[in-house]
Amino acid sequence: MIDHEAYVLREGTGTSGVMETARLAAGRLADHLIPHLIVGGIAVQEYGYPRVTIDVDMVVPDRLDALEILTADVTGPLFRLPGGIEDRIQDRRTQTMIDLLQAGRVLVRGCKVPFPLPTVASDLLQIVGLEKLISLKLDSWAGSPLRRHRDKTDVIELILRRKLPRDLAVDAVVRAFYLETWDGLKAEK
Repeated sequence: MIDHEAYVLREGTGTSGVMETARLAAGRLADHLIPHLIVGGIAVQEYGYPRVTIDVDMVVPDRLDALEILTADVTGPLFRLPGGIEDRIQDRRTQTMIDLLQAGRVLVRGCKVPFPLPTVASDLLQIVGLEKLISLKLDSWAGSPLRRHRDKTDVIELILRRKLPRDLAVDAVVRAFYLETWDGLKAEK
């Protein structure tokens, strides 16, 4: 079920350019039978915490294949590589950045929760499962708590807004962080 506030944020004046870029990229990948999963801020919105996001975080089975498809000059290049960063591309129309994330790998060294393997090639946005999203968010926060504080906030807001259970099936490596967060929220009631 799509959250109404997320819909307004996404389709109104909020992050519509980001969503336009995400849909275009998903469509291009689907045309070449490349599956994807959306993680990050867009996924958080879809699970009921409407917040602004300025980029698209997209997991793909093979980052280089996706990069080649998305930067191919079809009728004029829609996506380009900004300044030699090889895992980021930019939508020329909206200026929105897409971070291409390799399935099976972790966000950065020190993280322990790998990105899941996408299996569905579709022009519809494929959103990562809630348990995996929370696991990825807690893992990135744990690896860099000051720089990735928004990830912890995302988890807190999702627990509160969705009334998530204490026994949610998050990855074992972040289970203690989830329980600590859940218990802390319960104690603050």
